[in-house]
This record gives sequence, C-alpha cells and structure tokens, in this order.
Amino acid sequence: MKLFFSEFKPNYEDYSFPYQIWLLKEESDLADPIYNAGFLPTRHLPNVYYLSRSLRVNLNEFELSSENRRILGKTQEFESSLVSLSDFDYSPAVQKMCKDYVSKKIGEGVLGTQSIKGIFTNGIYNSVFVFKNREKQPVGYAVVNIYDPLLQYGYAFYDQTFIGQNLGARMMLEAIMWAKQNNKQFVYLGTGYQTSSLYKTEFRGVEFFNGFCWSKNLTELKKLISGLNQNKDEYLLKNEDFIDKFYPQGLETILRQYGTKVNF
Repeated sequence: MKLFFSEFKPNYEDYSFPYQIWLLKEESDLADPIYNAGFLPTRHLPNVYYLSRSLRVNLNEFELSSENRRILGKTQEFESSLVSLSDFDYSPAVQKMCKDYVSKKIGEGVLGTQSIKGIFTNGIYNSVFVFKNREKQPVGYAVVNIYDPLLQYGYAFYDQTFIGQNLGARMMLEAIMWAKQNNKQFVYLGTGYQTSSLYKTEFRGVEFFNGFCWSKNLTELKKLISGLNQNKDEYLLKNEDFIDKFYPQGLETILRQYGTKVNF
C-alpha cells in the first residue's frame, strides 16, 4: 500500500500544516489492516481510501440493547436478503427510489444521479442488503463491503414514505446482526463528525478512531464533535486540556503506546 499526503489550508502563523491522508490499496494488500488504521474507501476512486474519524462496532462486545429490540419490534414487517452487487439489477426503479430518498432526507445537490449509480456499479462496494415489505416489494437498499473479518456499512437508501418510521435504524441494525451471526469481528459505520452522526453510537461495542487509537469513550467523541477550542484552531495532540482529560498518562506515553506503524 502507498500513502499520499494532500495539502489543505496551511496556517503559517500557528505553524499548522494540515494534510488529507490517502491510501492506495495495492493488489496484495488486505482490507482489514486498512480499515483498522482508520481509513475508509472513497466514493469515486477504486482502491483509494481516506483517513477519517471512523466509527465501528466491535462485535465481540455487541449484543442487542433494549433500544435495538424496540427497533426490531417496530419494524417486524421488513425482511432482508444479501445480494452481490455483481448480480444486482440497478434498474430505473432502484435509481428513482434512491434519488427520491436523497432529495427528501439529505437535500438536493449532495448526491447526483450519476453518483448514486456509481455507488452500486463502480466496483468500490461489493454487496447490498435488499429490504422488502410484507408484500415482497423492495423498500430499501443498504450498500456494503464484506471482507474477512469485517463489514463496512456504506450507503443506505429507502422508500421516502418510511422516513421517520425506524426503517433506516433497522437497516443498520440488520447489517450488524448479520455480521455478528457470520463471525465477523467489526462493522464499520462511516464517519463521526457531526451531532447527527451520534445515532451510530447506539450499539454496544461502538468505538471511534481519533487519529492514534480506537476509543470507546463517547464523552471524548462528543467533545471532538463539539470542537476542542471554539476560539482557535489547534491540533488534537497539542490540546493540553484534551490530553489531561482523556489521556492523563501524557503525550509522550501516547506517542510510545499508540499510532500506526509504517515501514518506509
């Protein structure tokens, strides 16, 4: 694998020189160590990953909570099947459902028609959970990557008439339960940068990548989402208040104990 560092908004006065880190997955590379290092696949470039505040569920610690059981009880009418995307029929009806969902739930201009089609057809993802109602009509699609030993929950689209009726929560929960039943170790749920992302933390065993380790401390995650310092941009590992509160062993211990080893 190869790492690439793309410059982003330097600030010489604060001696801050940020980079977006990309990873190129080469033919002999396994997916598991890439995800474990905090990377997720880009939507447009096959085998290219970006480093982010990724969230995942450690399935060794996952079991159904009372909230999970409530979701299952309220969505009993739905059933799912797992289909390889190489065998999936991306029809005009599928495209319309997905486009209507994006327009209603997310907003216009976020995912265009070609971008939606690419999620299903460009080879970045390999499987899809198809959800149907009692009448056996398709009502939702959850596009995923499945590798040994992980599942990555990529994109979900469903009939907009079910928005607000727990179908979205059921779809994510269904993927997690499937992964648990099929002896996977982790389910990756995307990124956690906004308060609206906190629904992904409603599963036992959830943890997030903070740049140097996987953390189970949701108070830490909420602090990062709310912002370290509202008055000044600052690197995480230069924020003394953050280090004192969440890693009191100190920065030197963090640098010795954590991090992703890279061989040059």
